[in-house]
Amino acid sequence: MKASRKGRRSNKRSYTPIVIVALVVVTGIVAYFIFEQSGAGGGSPLIGQAVPTGILDQLSGVSLDTMNAVGTNQNVNSPAATPSGSPALILNGKPGVIYMGAEYCPYCAAERWAMIVALDKFGNFSGIEYMQSSSTDVYPDTPTFTFKDATYTSNYITFQSVEQADRNDQPLQTATTNQTALLNKYDTSTGSIPFVDFGNQYVITGAQYLPTFMQNKNWTQIAAQLNNASSPVAQNIVGAANYLVAAICKIDGGSPSSVCTLGFAQTVSYLRSAASSQQLIASDAVFSVPASRSSGRLALS
Repeated sequence: MKASRKGRRSNKRSYTPIVIVALVVVTGIVAYFIFEQSGAGGGSPLIGQAVPTGILDQLSGVSLDTMNAVGTNQNVNSPAATPSGSPALILNGKPGVIYMGAEYCPYCAAERWAMIVALDKFGNFSGIEYMQSSSTDVYPDTPTFTFKDATYTSNYITFQSVEQADRNDQPLQTATTNQTALLNKYDTSTGSIPFVDFGNQYVITGAQYLPTFMQNKNWTQIAAQLNNASSPVAQNIVGAANYLVAAICKIDGGSPSSVCTLGFAQTVSYLRSAASSQQLIASDAVFSVPASRSSGRLALS
């Protein structure tokens, strides 16, 4: 009996190296897939994963009271009006909103937060996934989302998005000829992204705000502050969303009235500059954007 027990102990020890090797291999495989999922240059393993309901609910659930309390922010740029006489953009029978950007772009990263908050007041998103901006650009690894596989439904507007490059600056989605024509027409001075067209009546060409306050924060930490009107998160993201809501209300006839009749939705009151009928005084403040790849025009076909 003693010899038998000794034999079993000996057999168990003989498998130990195999078990260790197997664990090393499995660990290596898991680490590889985490690295691949994160993208070259690092990044969160959440990148490309579906955003859970809890965070989506915080984005869509920013209260009207909070939006009214935030109002306008002098550090947030408003959309600019297009020249008088610009034809309305109608997509699928409704006023169109077109976003063009890239996953590597830190300014696009910031803008998507405000866009989701604003667009959720007019419809519903599905297919939103986690994303971070480039690890090698300014404001590296800014937590954000991607519109790459997202869909949006609304009774009031039609939303189209183009993410032309991934977070490693590799080609992703291709703009249509019509989308390219809009960018070339309205984004002539700076060629910046993000570019957002609101029914050809208002446009964003570049950052509404800087993502400084997002650094060293994750998605959960940012989303948790959206309903705190005094937080830097709400002051910037919700402040920007207020301008976007106001622009959408102007292109869709003021619907829904439960949103468009409130004070924060009246913040886009454009005045033509006396110096030029084509210029617009549309922003409380203008700031310079640090140089990065994001300040260059997208390579559109």
